[in-house]
Amino acid sequence: MGNIVKNKTWLVTQKTRIFFRSNEFKNKMNVVKASLCAILVGFLLSFIIIGINGSNPFLFFQYVFKLAFHPLLQNTTLTYWAIYIVAGLAVAVGFKAGLFNIGIPGQMLLAGSMSIVLGLKNPAISQGAGVVGAIAISILVGAGLAAIAGVLKAFFNIHEVVSTIMLNWIVWYVMKWMFMDLKNGLWNANNNSSIDITTAAPNFNLAINEQTWIIPMIIAVILLVGVIFMMNYTVLGFRIKAVGKSKTASLYAGTNIKAYTIASMAISGGIAGILGMIYYMTESTVIQFSTDALPVIGFDAIAVALVAFTNAVSIVPIALLWAIIKTAAMQATQLPQFQMSKEMGQLIFGLIIYMTAISAVFIYFKPILWFRRWLNIQKNPEFKAEDQTYQKEIKNNKLKIKAINKEYRLKLRELKQAKDKEAIVTLREKTNEKLTTLVGQNTTLKISRKFFVDTKYKAAANLGKRRIKTQYNKAIFSSIGLAMDQYVQFKNQYYLKKNEVSIFKQKHAKKMRELKGKMREEIKALRKAYKKDYLVEQTLLQSSYANLLSRHSDEIINLKEQNYHLFDEIQQKYGDNYQQFILEEKKATKTIEEQIKALKKQQKLEVVAFKQNYKVKRQELSKKLWKARKANQHDEELKRQISKIVETAMAEIANAQIHYLEELIVLKNSNRANQKNYAQEYNANVTLIINAVKEDNVILRQELLRKKSQYHNKTLKGGK
Repeated sequence: MGNIVKNKTWLVTQKTRIFFRSNEFKNKMNVVKASLCAILVGFLLSFIIIGINGSNPFLFFQYVFKLAFHPLLQNTTLTYWAIYIVAGLAVAVGFKAGLFNIGIPGQMLLAGSMSIVLGLKNPAISQGAGVVGAIAISILVGAGLAAIAGVLKAFFNIHEVVSTIMLNWIVWYVMKWMFMDLKNGLWNANNNSSIDITTAAPNFNLAINEQTWIIPMIIAVILLVGVIFMMNYTVLGFRIKAVGKSKTASLYAGTNIKAYTIASMAISGGIAGILGMIYYMTESTVIQFSTDALPVIGFDAIAVALVAFTNAVSIVPIALLWAIIKTAAMQATQLPQFQMSKEMGQLIFGLIIYMTAISAVFIYFKPILWFRRWLNIQKNPEFKAEDQTYQKEIKNNKLKIKAINKEYRLKLRELKQAKDKEAIVTLREKTNEKLTTLVGQNTTLKISRKFFVDTKYKAAANLGKRRIKTQYNKAIFSSIGLAMDQYVQFKNQYYLKKNEVSIFKQKHAKKMRELKGKMREEIKALRKAYKKDYLVEQTLLQSSYANLLSRHSDEIINLKEQNYHLFDEIQQKYGDNYQQFILEEKKATKTIEEQIKALKKQQKLEVVAFKQNYKVKRQELSKKLWKARKANQHDEELKRQISKIVETAMAEIANAQIHYLEELIVLKNSNRANQKNYAQEYNANVTLIINAVKEDNVILRQELLRKKSQYHNKTLKGGK
């Protein structure tokens, strides 16, 4: 047992090591680095602004995080956390499909409005029925509105950003008209808003023991799990991601791009609908129409999704950060310790959002690599001298460009005073030519310098201690890779032996399906045999119609060819008299056209007669087929043949079943007896692999130490 645990531990360790060195992990870490850098830069800028304002930025953010989880604000923070999770998911689904659904505000507004209408029109509704009804209405309304933009994109190639922005404002003004119409009974004139849902329908809410965050968080978690499952484990998710990455490749792969474009927009809109329902039933139980402004949450959702790089799991911590800042930043500005304006909280939040919106820039931010390259050049005098040569040439070219521009401005002023337009044009052309040459030289020098620095850095990796370490790491992971290949091979062999019984059952089931399928095909062929004559006659009829049309076409072509000589005769006879030539040519053309018209009329009569005859023959064939079908149903010989096929097939199936049961019993007994042996053999093989890798590691480690010692001695001798 201890050996098995050791083997499994070793395998998990090696898989983890391989994963941490994989490109997939490195790419994910780049994304994480970009998000963290963006957030940190946003906080840094906020620190500077707070410091300029005369307050302690560290103390300010300390209070922000404390206030967010204070008993008075904790419920709001957790509710906004759920709201931002749902908001981020709504945008992320669209991004995965390569679509920018900026219509989240309109979709959530429409869904939230419909939820409020449901509560106001049914004040006695129970909480359970209200929540279920609101979710259903919100999904339908949000998905329907987003699907409109999807249809416009799929069928008319109207950009989704344009269509969704237009739809946002259409929804806003339609909702404004609907709520402000006094006939509907939804308007509160005193507050210039819709009637508060909490007073009109006390049971229509998402609160459990006065905690409004529990139901939204449950909904958010369900949606999170659903989106992760859909995107990673379903055909729908795979197709959506494929369309987002390359529409052309998806099209060649047979994907219906239009359908998946509409579907992804509808899913995004459905999630946005749920977002609207949660938001307007918890944090904003009225809709304010005093100013024309869409819900800001819909736009914040874009930042959440961008910082998380549309990764559903990453949305969770980003949403929490947004919720904390949203809830507590403005509250903290009003504390006596700071005495800042309310707008300062919005400014801080805006700065962080702005920096996170450009978080993709930080993927290319690699200060450690840049420092290593710089250090590699500075350590070597030859490299440093060559690098300085590049820099001097670039600097000289910049000075030349500056001098040319200065000279150009002076000459241009003189020429303008002299009003010499030709000289001005010539001066501009010559100056542009000089500047283009110098800029091109500078670009070439910069590329050459970058190539030089990169080449020397890569070369340095193959020298000295770094080369020894690199070779050691490559050898270690090569050894582990070979070991894992052997492990997979042994594991497959073990599972094949372990699952012999189930594999045998699957083979037998496949054989049974083949036998039954063969029987059905033979019976089907017998029952359809009577149709052969009918199909032959029908084919002959169809081919005769095709032959008739082909003959008619040939007749018209032949008629035209027979009259070609007329034009040659006219050419020879009236070649010198152009007007007479045109007149005779028109007469000949008219004669031929009349002949063709008469021929087509005759052909049309033939076609009509043929179709009538064809119709009669089809009716006769149908009657024959019907009689043959009836006769076939009562054909005793056919029934005997079918019975014989069934008997033969069933006998074969029964015989195969007997052999199967006999072999199954033997195999089960053998497999049961050998299960321990299989497991022991598998574990023994894994142990051998582990021991071999350990031996390789020892040898490679000794080789590493030996090479390091040699390098150290060589360095000391060189120093002396």
